[in-house]
Amino acid sequence: MGQSLRTLGLPKSFGARMAVRFSLDGVERAEFSKTLVIGDELTRFKMIMELVVRGFEGGDTPFIIDMKGRYSGLIDYVPSIRVYKAGRHITFNPLKETFQGYSKEFAVIFGDLYGLSRDERTFLAKALEGVYRDGDLNPTLEGVFEKLLQMEAEAQPKDCYKIECLKNVLSELEMGPSGSIFKGKEKGVTAPMILDLSTLMPKERALMMASSLARVKACRASFLVVDGLDWSMLSDLGGFMAVFRERIGDLCREGMSAYIGADCLQHAPLWGTAYIFCGPIWHEEVRWIRGLLDGEGFENFRYLEEGTGLVFTWKRAPFYLRYRNSEFRLVDDEEIDEHMRALGEEVEFADSVGEKGTRVLERLFRDRASLFYAKEFLRLVCEGRVPVEAVSSQKNAMLRNVVRILKRYFMIVEYMDGSGNKWYRLTRVGEKALSEMEGGRNEGKTCNR
Repeated sequence: MGQSLRTLGLPKSFGARMAVRFSLDGVERAEFSKTLVIGDELTRFKMIMELVVRGFEGGDTPFIIDMKGRYSGLIDYVPSIRVYKAGRHITFNPLKETFQGYSKEFAVIFGDLYGLSRDERTFLAKALEGVYRDGDLNPTLEGVFEKLLQMEAEAQPKDCYKIECLKNVLSELEMGPSGSIFKGKEKGVTAPMILDLSTLMPKERALMMASSLARVKACRASFLVVDGLDWSMLSDLGGFMAVFRERIGDLCREGMSAYIGADCLQHAPLWGTAYIFCGPIWHEEVRWIRGLLDGEGFENFRYLEEGTGLVFTWKRAPFYLRYRNSEFRLVDDEEIDEHMRALGEEVEFADSVGEKGTRVLERLFRDRASLFYAKEFLRLVCEGRVPVEAVSSQKNAMLRNVVRILKRYFMIVEYMDGSGNKWYRLTRVGEKALSEMEGGRNEGKTCNR
């Protein structure tokens, strides 16, 4: 993990015998202000669930960022807990400005996750800042696109290409499972709560997780859980991880307890004030623990019994923590909605009924004539080369407007051949939109270039 494990601050030897506790009652909160729960997914999940229940019984208000949709069973043990499913329910808008300088932080998070260049991140931050400066503190992706178009009109040709690349990434995000999240709709989510990110793609889960950390304090939570994220996939994203550690550090300094799940010590995203090993304990972890225990008690801790965790803090000798092996059932969407209504929570869905299952072009072009032009134009571009000049000289205002919108959503781009002539070609976004309209007949087909 990048530094000496002795920095945990533990004495060299504790002896071979360790105490057994059945709760954390009486333990100072500061010892567990930043706790790493280490172990395979199932045992780690059971431990964290019990910690949440015990914390709630002790007066804590949990905010759980649930990457894989495992924690909804808490409604049987924490009756007042709310469950918000991102992508299904309206939650919060990740583009909303939550503090001064948020645009730069969002550009770092998004840029690391989606592999943007330094210049592309700068353009994204400037576009967001421009939208905020215009008075829209809760923007949509459409508003960001409009700002990028304005920037593109004033940019040098080499920068225009970078802005086009950025628009391409944003367009794919807008049309993915997270598309409904970036429509500017928000509601006041309150703790105790579970933010279920399981319907999103892995990068989108990480994006929503990082964005939500800036909003935890406003929800009046006192107990944060982050679990289900594969930290090994993010370890090389220096900017993203720096933002994550800074946000967790700020929350803990303000009195919140944070419990972060990881599959092993090697992949842990930060240093903790406490460590709970749930098993299995891997070889590198055995070496770390043996170093702390000065080699004593090896046989005692190598294999943990079911329902037992091994706990290390910076202040006291390690001990075993026994937890109840409760049964937490799976809860479906309908029961979650009923539970929310029973709490007096209005269940607002991210997409209206009329938009569910609607294809991309149908959402962009409401009238039949424009939809026909859009589909036929994409088909022509896919089947052969369409010169830019042929469109610019057209007197048909509807066709010109359709082409402008297709460019705006990065379904088509202009390119120049060796003789200096400009042509249109489809992007992957455009190919996907055309395939949708044709019933998937062109799925996987590469259009003519």
